[in-house]
Amino acid sequence: MTTELARFTQWAEEQPQRRYTALMGMLADREGLRESFERQDGRKAPGVDGVRKAEYEQGVEDRLDQLSARLRRMGHRPKPVRRAYLKKPTGGRRPLGLPSFEDRIVQDRVSRILQAIWEPEFRECSYGFRPGRSAHQALARVNQIITGERTQWVVEADVKSFFDSVDHEHLMRFVAHRVGDANLLRIIRRFLKAGVLEDGAFHASEQGTPQGGLVSPVLANIYLHYVLDVWFERRFARQCEGKAHLVRYADDFVACFEFERDARQFLEQLQERLGAFGLGVEPSKTSLLRFGVMARALCRREGLRRPASFSFLGFTHYVHTSRGGRFVLGRKTQRERLRKKLQAFSLRVAALRHHGVKLMQRYVRQHLMGHIQYYGVSGNSRSLRQYLFQASRILFKWLNRRSQRRSITWARYGPWLQGWLPRARIVHALAVSAL
Repeated sequence: MTTELARFTQWAEEQPQRRYTALMGMLADREGLRESFERQDGRKAPGVDGVRKAEYEQGVEDRLDQLSARLRRMGHRPKPVRRAYLKKPTGGRRPLGLPSFEDRIVQDRVSRILQAIWEPEFRECSYGFRPGRSAHQALARVNQIITGERTQWVVEADVKSFFDSVDHEHLMRFVAHRVGDANLLRIIRRFLKAGVLEDGAFHASEQGTPQGGLVSPVLANIYLHYVLDVWFERRFARQCEGKAHLVRYADDFVACFEFERDARQFLEQLQERLGAFGLGVEPSKTSLLRFGVMARALCRREGLRRPASFSFLGFTHYVHTSRGGRFVLGRKTQRERLRKKLQAFSLRVAALRHHGVKLMQRYVRQHLMGHIQYYGVSGNSRSLRQYLFQASRILFKWLNRRSQRRSITWARYGPWLQGWLPRARIVHALAVSAL
């Protein structure tokens, strides 16, 4: 972090709620742009300009000088983002915006300035795309609320097509609460209105922030900070009869309540609140369920087999008991996500089989280590072992299809795997587990 941005971050922490009117100098700062250039990943796909980091690096000093000068005279015009699509683990496709390389530099700089301003103001319930916060901290907080805050009802919710539905006028009004620099506001609006280039056709951007843009995460947090977080904590929770808590990661959130009346009222008011800002809940991912220490007994009294489960951040959460009979929050990898990941894994390993065993081995190891790093949470050992077992079977299948001759037998395969295949292990101890 440059000295100027570091000083500004400290200043913003000491003066929360201040409105800043002179920020363009920091945006156009030559050293700051250089730092943002260094932060870019050279492996990222290019935008509409076709420029990658390695190409931009040729004559980078002159390029950054010119970029700084354009920003100072308000001459920088963002290029349309190139539209691409990513397959979702649960099916379907997620639109992804790929900005041009120079726009990434500017967006990174804008993002860091906005982050410094709003970080002291963001609520404790927000965990997504914030420095020093992670999905595992959000999961740990959910565990703490459900097991220690008298939770008996849970509302799981997801904002429908959030990044495509953000209203530009509402967003700019939210940003203007803390940013009084008219030129920086113009730069942000230019990025929002830059448009999308898909299959050679230009589409204007009337709403939304493209996923993939470096400034999109902080803008999304600003939007939901005012629409959801502040409204829940300062208005809705205070009128509840019992305890009420919210945990949000980007546009995915869980609300926990002590009483059913509060939970149902939240679900009703939530739709009205989001609708007032051009948003809505995804029906297939939104539900109200009984959950907590009394859930199992009450479900049996009502003739139900077991309490319902809910999904959050790739995990299915369910009512469970420890070996001593104490209520604990059970947690396992979502079944549908596990299945989709194995399908994608199989396709990738199949594509690598003609490039040699070492390359297949390297990819499988990296993939499984990444899977363990995220899904290796307390209570999820069984799902971890299942995933590694199925992945090893997939690898065995494609190793034997590299040619018409059988390459390896089961007798040789097991000892070979033991030398390099990572083992299932718990990386994140979110809570004492009974599994």
